[in-house]
Amino acid sequence: MTTDATDAPERPAPDRPLAELIRNAAYWRWVAATMLYRLPPIMAPFALVLASTHYTGSPAVGGMLVGFTTVPCILIAPLFSRLLERLGRERWTPRVLAAGGVGRLGVAGGFALHAPLWTLFVLSLIGNMGTFGVGGAIRTLLRTTVPQRLIGSALSLDAVLVELIVIGAPFVVFVCALFGPAYALAVMGAAMLADALLLWPKRSGAAVLQEANEATGKPEKKDDGVAPGLPDSVGVWRNPAFLFWALVTMAFGHFLGTAEVGALPRVTLDGGGASEAAVLTAVLGGASALAGLVYAWYATRIGVGFTVRAVVLLLTMTAATLVIATVSGWWGLVAGFALLGLCAAPLNSVMTEAPGYLVPQSRMSEAFTVLVATQSIGYAFAGVLLAGVSVHHMLLLGPATAVVALAAAVVLRPARAGAALAAAAR
Repeated sequence: MTTDATDAPERPAPDRPLAELIRNAAYWRWVAATMLYRLPPIMAPFALVLASTHYTGSPAVGGMLVGFTTVPCILIAPLFSRLLERLGRERWTPRVLAAGGVGRLGVAGGFALHAPLWTLFVLSLIGNMGTFGVGGAIRTLLRTTVPQRLIGSALSLDAVLVELIVIGAPFVVFVCALFGPAYALAVMGAAMLADALLLWPKRSGAAVLQEANEATGKPEKKDDGVAPGLPDSVGVWRNPAFLFWALVTMAFGHFLGTAEVGALPRVTLDGGGASEAAVLTAVLGGASALAGLVYAWYATRIGVGFTVRAVVLLLTMTAATLVIATVSGWWGLVAGFALLGLCAAPLNSVMTEAPGYLVPQSRMSEAFTVLVATQSIGYAFAGVLLAGVSVHHMLLLGPATAVVALAAAVVLRPARAGAALAAAAR
């Protein structure tokens, strides 16, 4: 069988992927951009409620802005991402971020000037769309930032840094609130504007990637690992392999929501309080960060496919959640949260990398935005369950969406479907 340069076999994975990533300046620019992108939505609930309480005397306006502007943006985001692909991802992503930053700055000014509710609503909607609408595009930009062989390690390292944002965002709000509640909202807008500057196109992503490969002496073959030959008709919604990963992402969000939303009510059952819940949340984040670093180092050496990794991790997280639901005693809870955290970052990396091989380039941003939306839905589902059933039953139902995803692994056969797509691309 003959091959040409385009169909050349894969090179061996690098022995030191972390070292290669650390030397890649373009990757760290992307990391900074993703951290700035994630900061505002994590700060928003706390910051909006604080500003609402200070300027209106009630948290109701802040809560309304969080609920009535976040949900529509999450639902519309996949369509928005598809439009972004057509307009030009690299050109328009920073412009949308800049518009969102202006919107968030407007919310800060609106509260300070006692603007009417409809004005705050419109400005908040613009800010949220600027956040949720570009999530998939920013993730897709990673493919033009680092060589394909390092995607898994890059995502694992990014998952570790996400924990810093999750932990640090409330602290940023607290520090800003010392000067005035509107300052926290202004920082959210400034973060988006800074993100836009980081992503503003200077050179093409392909040129940066080529430079990185030449520096390491490992030239990347054209479109390495991506499926450029897939027709647009493959899409997202009629793609069984991608739908499996959407279900995995929803299950992941449900697991995290179950642990984080259920931490305080769970320890309350054993006579604990906020301090014990904070410790368990820290254990979850610390274990996830540690596992993310280990996975980043060994990701390129793991010999099993993405589907098998996801199934094993989902089963382990199911066991961890059931331990949290049924165990009695403090150390049992710590063990359950630690086990859940040890699976979190690796599964986050797997479920973020695998779908990138299953959709055409022109639908990549849409696909990743769908994954962001499904994870948010899974997380919110945990809160809905807590409102409707007892804490014990809410925890027992934590693996419910994982069971659906595991069943989908049998019905949708993602590994076989993915192989068929790869064959079609050739």
